[in-house]
Amino acid sequence: MRSLAWHYKLLICILYDIFDFTFGRALFVLPFSGEIVGCVFAHFLFGADGFLYGLEAIDPTEQIDGFIPTATFIAMKNKPI
Repeated sequence: MRSLAWHYKLLICILYDIFDFTFGRALFVLPFSGEIVGCVFAHFLFGADGFLYGLEAIDPTEQIDGFIPTATFIAMKNKPI
């Protein structure tokens, strides 16, 4: 059952990363607002590891971070054994 829950979390993260890639730049017009939303979202799913989403703030231009599926990487890091 635990693995099934992780699969749902992975699917949610993939969908969020696709959303961030396609619409994120247009909807999150305030600097770093997408990163803040992503951190809250990932923290809700994976606890303290969700704050790793904040690494997207390394790109202050907001041009490259949409191409990096950060939420999916966090989900893969938290895959149950």
